[in-house]
Amino acid sequence: MPKVMPDYKDEARRRIIEAAIAEADEKGFSNLKMEDVAARLGISRATLYLYVKSKDDLISSALAYIRSRLSESLQDACSKNTLEGTFSAIFDNVIYPEGRMGMNAIIEMFASAVRDESLRDVVGKNYRAIHDLIAGTLEEQKAAGRLPGDLDTDLSTRIIISVILGIRMGSTAGLGRDEAHRVWEAAVRRILE
Repeated sequence: MPKVMPDYKDEARRRIIEAAIAEADEKGFSNLKMEDVAARLGISRATLYLYVKSKDDLISSALAYIRSRLSESLQDACSKNTLEGTFSAIFDNVIYPEGRMGMNAIIEMFASAVRDESLRDVVGKNYRAIHDLIAGTLEEQKAAGRLPGDLDTDLSTRIIISVILGIRMGSTAGLGRDEAHRVWEAAVRRILE
């Protein structure tokens, strides 16, 4: 008899989404199978379909969940009182988070957006939200006199996002945490000089 999911539908859905992300990290969204997600949770496919309508619904929910967690982490990082604290938190919570859940899925999302217009729109919205958070933090730091008054915050923000994505790509290819952290610190220091 299949294991029944908890009565708390939101909690069950969150667990399903996290299992789908873990599967996508291992196999890619294009190879995601509902039976693999169900097996990871120890439930039947029929039970899984009580919580998600389809594979597309599950993938869409997984991408939204990753974006939401990324945004929360970025907002938390940008709320730090010092510039050093902000960029350290961005590294620890956004670039190289503990457990790295969704890292490979995010890289695949960016790569897939090249050919998928709807995904490109999602990636674009995510990019603009990240841009606005970082640019706002840089503006605050500039107003407080912690950054040069002539710093182009828009350009600096775009470069910082490019470095974040580059390090994420590098980590997928084997760039270790210590080396990634060294690259991040050097890049941020040079960008903000």
